[in-house]
Amino acid sequence: MPEAVQLPWWWQKLCVVSTVSSLVITVYAITMHFLNYRMPYEQRLVIRIQLIVPVFAVTSLAAVKSPHLSQVYLDPFKEVYEAFVIYTFFSLLVLVLGGERRIITELSLDNPPSTQVIPLLSRYMRKIDLSYPADFLMVKIGILQYVWFKPFYCIANLVCLFHDLPQLSFALVMMYNISVTWSLCNLAVFWRCLHNELRPFNPWGKFLCVKVVIFASYWQEMVMMLLGSKGILHGGNAGFVYQNGMLCVEMIGVALLHFFTFPWNEYSSKRMPHCGRMNYLYALRDCFGCRDLKWDFTQTIMGNNYYNCRNFDPTTESALVAKMNVDSKMRRINQGMRFENQGLGRYWVKYGSTDNVNERHFAIHEPWDDSIAGYRYIPCDTNYPVSSDLPADHRNSRSIHDLRRDINSRAPLV
Repeated sequence: MPEAVQLPWWWQKLCVVSTVSSLVITVYAITMHFLNYRMPYEQRLVIRIQLIVPVFAVTSLAAVKSPHLSQVYLDPFKEVYEAFVIYTFFSLLVLVLGGERRIITELSLDNPPSTQVIPLLSRYMRKIDLSYPADFLMVKIGILQYVWFKPFYCIANLVCLFHDLPQLSFALVMMYNISVTWSLCNLAVFWRCLHNELRPFNPWGKFLCVKVVIFASYWQEMVMMLLGSKGILHGGNAGFVYQNGMLCVEMIGVALLHFFTFPWNEYSSKRMPHCGRMNYLYALRDCFGCRDLKWDFTQTIMGNNYYNCRNFDPTTESALVAKMNVDSKMRRINQGMRFENQGLGRYWVKYGSTDNVNERHFAIHEPWDDSIAGYRYIPCDTNYPVSSDLPADHRNSRSIHDLRRDINSRAPLV
């Protein structure tokens, strides 16, 4: 490897101060989210997005101090997490809209099909209709493929780094640009199809938080490569070191942007006085257990048997379904939907359904663990996963004593 380039001493000191400051801001924000963990499905995604700040801050500081070590061991982890954040942001958009089923069966029916973002592609590809499950799956896979591609890209980059393979390195850059462009195009298509429904949630600030780090890293790398090719930066890894030095300083602004865009006080007891919070250790397990990721990846990979019109039958009136886009209506008819009574009613035939054994295997979700619902309320159980932040005097009030007496007088649930 080429000899490591060192930043000036004042810049290194500034990198250390900036990294520590951004870590303090982000760790405080994430800790407060865990202490006010009242909406697990949403807050686990918010915390995973906020973790991009400490990941970039620590790896960038390590690159300034030890470029070779960081480039081999830490930089691939940073790049994989960057791709993962794009998927997490997409999951957050789906969640605030009410989930995939509501998007497909209700929200997308009111919006016309959208063309591709790139004009050249729109000439050769049909319009995207998110009310059709296969189109929704195609958009989802288009976003997720970048997450799946990034680990292989990082491993191949290390091979090129150690064995000096310029042709393979060039091919990897081309594949990387295609992958990230396709992912962002699909995210833009999703945004275009549902921009009216997303507007009340003000997603622009959240989108800026996700993309500012990725775009800053990408374009700074391009500028450093250009300066290196012109001979302005001397040394084999000078561009890598200077780029990470700038990222260290920029992380303070990114941490503040995340702090105000994803505020923890929206989930506080003042905003949600009648909502219990998940205890701290259980909140950690919920956020980092990643069972939701395993389920979602499995459903997406095996999604051809699950994302069909029969499983996502629109909830609206049959007359509205009959008047939808001709292409979307014909695809539903090909999967077994039939209209009757001049479009006022509809039914399904077995053609295209998921009645056979092989397809039913992929359509069934993992069983939900609801065993806790069978237990009685135990006032002093320290292992109970949910706590309330009600004042102490409220727990000793007459209404709470009457409630405890009424619960204890009943037989245990079976």
